[in-house]
Amino acid sequence: MHTVAIFGCPRSGTSWLGQLFNAHEAVLYRYQPLFAYEFKDWFGRRGLTERTLGDFHSALIDARSDFVLTELRPPKIAAPTHLVWKEVRFHKLMAPLMDLHGLDRLLYLYRRPEDVLNSWYQAPKEFRAGQDIFVEYLHAPSKNIDASEFNGFAKWKESLQLALALHQRYPDRVRLISYERLCDEPLAQLERLFATTDLAMTPQVRDFVKQSTSRQDEDAYSVFKSERTPMRLPAAIADEVAHDPEALALLAKADSLAV
Repeated sequence: MHTVAIFGCPRSGTSWLGQLFNAHEAVLYRYQPLFAYEFKDWFGRRGLTERTLGDFHSALIDARSDFVLTELRPPKIAAPTHLVWKEVRFHKLMAPLMDLHGLDRLLYLYRRPEDVLNSWYQAPKEFRAGQDIFVEYLHAPSKNIDASEFNGFAKWKESLQLALALHQRYPDRVRLISYERLCDEPLAQLERLFATTDLAMTPQVRDFVKQSTSRQDEDAYSVFKSERTPMRLPAAIADEVAHDPEALALLAKADSLAV
């Protein structure tokens, strides 16, 4: 079975990308397993080796928790060919995972930092009432209480730097995906991405792409969005982040390498 991991910072669109893969009949999709009780601290307790990664993937195939399996469960073929899982935490596992041979592809989805922060700012379960965005936007001290967390502008930069370095080491196995390009031309981008993971576009996937981009759910966690999130981030923060020289250089590099 082909194994694929999706990584990206919180509020970057990884849930949507995961569900685009989940829509495929040949894909078993698992949502943030390392954050779920079912697989909590899997590698912390066992170490990260070829064997423990293989055991992890075998356990994912037999996952039972509703959190990991998600609510959207489209029809699948009798013998799926791909196992896809996604995480917005544990980014420092990306390099050790790719150093092993048990993970075929790593897909890293990145989004402009001002839009990531803006989406976070408007997600009630992520940015709690009473928090000060001017205190939180850079290092997210109220959110990054564990080393596995990657919230705030500084962690956005750190994460993209990790992904770019990993792409340089494993250009054939690591794929960078621009959220903005995926939004602008979802079918074309997804078809190219599927080709790099040995999947073909199917009518079921096309139908889901149409549904997810033509229906507007107000739930901050919904993958059905026909409208962009309005910019409500304070202008001073949005302007600083959008024009940060280091961030612009990282985006330019990522855009030059993206699928």
